[in-house]
Amino acid sequence: MKLLLQGVVKFVTGIALMGLLIFLPAGTINYFNGWLMMGILFCPMLIMGVVLFVKNPELLKERLDSKEKQGTQKGVVALSGLMFLS
Repeated sequence: MKLLLQGVVKFVTGIALMGLLIFLPAGTINYFNGWLMMGILFCPMLIMGVVLFVKNPELLKERLDSKEKQGTQKGVVALSGLMFLS
């Protein structure tokens, strides 16, 4: 149950943050391309989260842990975060 709650909280937080980053500068929520971007990003994420929760909860637990333990993976996460912000 804790894993499900953690996944839902991170998913909803991601939607809220992305919504702010897209719709706040646009000045409106009536922005089709913003909704399209959100759908393209979050629909597959939701599907994969459900599949991992059912089939491989341990992998989901690892993926939800935002602190990467491998050095190479830390670099990839840092660079992807930088690219996302830019």
